[in-house]
Amino acid sequence: MLDKKYEVKVGGDFSPLDMGVYQVQIVDVSAVEQANPFKGGAIETKFNYQMAVLDDNTMADGSSSRNRYLWCRCSPVLSEKSWLFKMAVAVLGRTLTKAEQESFDPESLVNKQVKVMVEQKPSKDGTKIFNNILSFSHAEKDMEKVEFEAKPAVVEKTSTPIAIDNQEIDPEAEIKKLEEEKAKK
Repeated sequence: MLDKKYEVKVGGDFSPLDMGVYQVQIVDVSAVEQANPFKGGAIETKFNYQMAVLDDNTMADGSSSRNRYLWCRCSPVLSEKSWLFKMAVAVLGRTLTKAEQESFDPESLVNKQVKVMVEQKPSKDGTKIFNNILSFSHAEKDMEKVEFEAKPAVVEKTSTPIAIDNQEIDPEAEIKKLEEEKAKK
């Protein structure tokens, strides 16, 4: 049984962003649990940064790139090879000092702007195309920000049983009927 109520989302069908460089605003960060296939499937915590595209380019499908979202999932590690370090350096426009690294707050990047280089990558089965961030670079000047409100991961809802043709259903009788059908098989 689930320990809390979860929002079940119906996926949209969004076309990927065109390949190129976009200025984005980092709008949110959350911690997510993910299996690491390189460590025998051990569960690790990753930071999942959500970014909103600020450029208002016309895409190949005629839609605008502004307010489209990209995500970057990275390990909570600051080293020259880590995505978190590369993103932080691009936001600041310089390398972090030792003191900045030791006191680094992952939420300090939220509402900051950075440039990202994006590619299009087909899924393994070739049925979809996804965007991947290839690199980060410093945004020389800020663009107009987007308004963003994070949605809660847990939605409090209560479910109510449905009545079929205003008939009362006797749960005990239904269970007995199912058990009898199972015994016949």
